[in-house]
Amino acid sequence: MIVALVKTLVQIIKPSHKGENQMFRNIKKLLAIACVTVAVGAVTIPNLVSAQNNNPNRAENMQKRQDALKQLNLTEAQKTQMKAIHESAKARHQSVLTAEQRAIMEQARQSGDRKGVRKSLNLTDAQKQQMKAIAEDTKAQMKNVLTPAQQQQLEQMKQQRQSNRGTMRQGTPR
Repeated sequence: MIVALVKTLVQIIKPSHKGENQMFRNIKKLLAIACVTVAVGAVTIPNLVSAQNNNPNRAENMQKRQDALKQLNLTEAQKTQMKAIHESAKARHQSVLTAEQRAIMEQARQSGDRKGVRKSLNLTDAQKQQMKAIAEDTKAQMKNVLTPAQQQQLEQMKQQRQSNRGTMRQGTPR
C-alpha cells in the first residue's frame, strides 16, 4: 500500500512539462509529503494505541498471583505440575469454543481487554456448562498438587482476599 502511494507521489512530484512554475511544484511536493505523513500515521498510530490500551491491571494481577504462589513455597515438581494442569485446562477451554469464538478470545488477549470478552463470546448453555466443569476439574487437580499445609495456607489467603474485597465494596479502606 505504502509503496504504491510513494510511486504515485513520485509521479506527482515530477514536473509535468518544462514550463511548470516553481510555486506549483512546491505545492505538489508539500502535498506529497503530507500524504506520506498521513499514510505512515495511519499504519503506526493503531499499533501505538493498542500498545497503550494493554490492560495495566493484567500485569498487576499476574504479579499478585505469582506472589501468592511464592507464599506457598511450591517445589519445582509442584510448579511443573501446576503449569501442566494450566496448559491442559487452556487447551480444553479452547476445544469448547468455535473458531470464531477462539478468534475473539485471541483478539482480546492481544489487546489486553478481557473484561467484557466472555459476554461477547455468546456461549451456549452447553459451552457454559463445559467451561464450568473444566474450571472445577482444574481447581481440584491443582488442589491435589498441594500439601495439606499449603491447601490450608491457600484457603487462608483466599479468605483474606475475600474480606479485603468486602471492605473495599463498603467504601472503607483496607
